Amino acid sequence: MALLTAGTAAPAFKGMNLTGPEVNSENYKGKKPVVLIFSSTRIDPGQIKAVTDMWKKHREKTELITVSYKLPSVSMAKSFMMQMGAKFPAIFDPSQAVYKAFGVENPVAIVIIDANGTIVYSAESLETKDTKTLEDAIVANVK
Repeated sequence: MALLTAGTAAPAFKGMNLTGPEVNSENYKGKKPVVLIFSSTRIDPGQIKAVTDMWKKHREKTELITVSYKLPSVSMAKSFMMQMGAKFPAIFDPSQAVYKAFGVENPVAIVIIDANGTIVYSAESLETKDTKTLEDAIVANVK
């Protein structure tokens, strides 16, 4: 299955959050857009810092949520994110259910969903430390 494209209704999703209570997409519908950042297969301090900085900058307008499926351990990942000061939602998706629902085949992708639940932007193989590309996508697609 290919990555879902702009104009497609976003599938509902939920998952274990490494930084707080369970993430459920229904909690955002009608309220604010969601930026899903499908992470690489490892915990990367540079990526966490970059996403934390973007989350702080854009959190009033949108919710940034990372999704990852491979971690050394949940407790270690939670502890590491706490040490890094990461407060953005971070879904742990070991079965890759969220990846599959959105058609993410490469481990790094971004999907932006508007407040009505429609995908307005999607791209694979973006480097999540490339904040310019990510921020350009957010600025252009979050209204």
